[in-house]
Amino acid sequence: MLQTVLEWTGAATGITGAAMVASHSRYSPYGWICFLVSSLCMSFFGLLTQAWGLLLLEVCFVLTNLLGLWRGLIQPWVRKRFLP
Repeated sequence: MLQTVLEWTGAATGITGAAMVASHSRYSPYGWICFLVSSLCMSFFGLLTQAWGLLLLEVCFVLTNLLGLWRGLIQPWVRKRFLP
């Protein structure tokens, strides 16, 4: 049951994140949140199913998603809020 929830949540949020980032709209940066949720779900799915290649891939995606989240949402917010 948990594996199925992780797999389908990972797939759905990954597809949503891809559509959001590809749209090049004001909502695009929020796609990184979806990507991060997707990668975390798929990482746990890979761990539970002992799919080690998938786990490695998703851990790398978590890192790149954190970078995208930093550059797309956090850094612009910090600059706008705290820097002149």
